Amino acid sequence: ADHHSGMDLIPSERAVLRQIRDLFLESSVRTYRLNLVAARWPAIHYDAYRAGFAGLVSKGLLASSGDGLAFTITNAGLKAMI
Repeated sequence: ADHHSGMDLIPSERAVLRQIRDLFLESSVRTYRLNLVAARWPAIHYDAYRAGFAGLVSKGLLASSGDGLAFTITNAGLKAMI
């Protein structure tokens, strides 16, 4: 459980958030193309990671672009990464 937001993330959400945190630490950019992070998802677990990404969007940690091709880390998402 994440003590900052009081939000319980399921394992696939935590896994995706860790990957996005790694991207953020490499680049310090808050907006990414979805295919950049999806390329890191293991093929055998792709559906679980996709669901984890969707869960992070629905919980407000990520904001999806209108066309669904990009996303932005929200302030809540940054806090959840700490």
